[in-house]
Amino acid sequence: MKRLSAVIISALICTCFFTGCSGSNSKEQSSTAASTDISVKSDAETSADETGGSTSESTADNSSAQGSSTETPSADDNPKEEPSSEDITNKNYRELDADYTIENGIIVVNQDGHYRAMELFGEGSGDAYVDSLNTLRSKLDSNIRIYSMIAPLASEFYLPANYSEYSSDQKAYIDDITSRLDSGITTVDVVTPLSRHTAEPIYCRTDHHWMPLGAYYASQALANSAGVEFNDLSTYEPVTIENFVGTMYAFTEGDIRIKNDPEDFTYYKSSNYPNVKTDFYDTSFNYDYTGSYYKEVGDPQSNAYLTFFGGDEQIVKIRSDVKNGRKLLIVKDSYGNAVPGYLMQSFEEIYIIDMRYFNLNLVDFIQQLGITDVSFTMCIYSAFGENAYNLPDMISNNEGQTIVDNYDSEN
Repeated sequence: MKRLSAVIISALICTCFFTGCSGSNSKEQSSTAASTDISVKSDAETSADETGGSTSESTADNSSAQGSSTETPSADDNPKEEPSSEDITNKNYRELDADYTIENGIIVVNQDGHYRAMELFGEGSGDAYVDSLNTLRSKLDSNIRIYSMIAPLASEFYLPANYSEYSSDQKAYIDDITSRLDSGITTVDVVTPLSRHTAEPIYCRTDHHWMPLGAYYASQALANSAGVEFNDLSTYEPVTIENFVGTMYAFTEGDIRIKNDPEDFTYYKSSNYPNVKTDFYDTSFNYDYTGSYYKEVGDPQSNAYLTFFGGDEQIVKIRSDVKNGRKLLIVKDSYGNAVPGYLMQSFEEIYIIDMRYFNLNLVDFIQQLGITDVSFTMCIYSAFGENAYNLPDMISNNEGQTIVDNYDSEN
């Protein structure tokens, strides 16, 4: 298998170094030839794949799209450059044909009349992730539930079958992690439910995140594993941001095909959202303000994913009108930002912390705040890459702290 270098791919990740992940941009060369011989993996093929690979995840994101256009570009808008001999011998460079290119760990394909940019998946051990979850399990009472919820990249479902050699089977790597986790940790399988909905917009074409609809199906799987109520999507209010061009435009260094082929970004507001309070804290859990889970962001056509509480470098607490005594902690990367909105009718409280920025001891945080459920919710890069190396410190450092939730009680 011609797997891409983990070092190269790790620069393109499921998270952002800025205050959050936005819909930024990507670079492609214009082409008028549509493919008729490129097939997307079927649901059965996706579920049956058993060879895998992974990469690491560092930090990258939040470059802003320079606007989007539906105007068809001419060939002169982005003239094709001949590859150098160095490019040709570099395993990270692949020239497929006019419509299908791989460069810098990203493949761009034309499917059903639209361009889709996807990160490819290389290799990684997942040891830090597995060891950290098993250590946490040993430190907590058995009645506190722990879930491992790893989201695959879009390439798991949409990579053309005849280019499968360029990316490893993500389900196989997720299954490997499952096999090494303590029996007291529940794996939430999101690959299977997502594979049933690949005809729907569950992943962005122009951004490295899943769509809010994909997060809905994943959240449903988590709620089922937790044994809590979960409302049908028909009860939610859809909100659509049109002409969204996300991070892939920047990741592909300004590929004009991505810029000129925007998409709709639709998120869904829970019916009980007017009764929900959202508290914001710094990464040391000092209360800042009570605001909204859904944010109005500047330049939504490129920053649509920032709609979910505006960014990553904070702790967020959701107080719902549900009275079931269940308190969920979501330990996440940016993929996890889209999940809490679907669980406002499932848990009484939801705490959200980012694995890259949390400054407290995780065990103390869980025990002292009375957390009943802990979900590690992230994309596969974070489970196998550099972000996972933050987890051991979260569990072992700064033990014995007093955790005080000092939100404004008048709110």
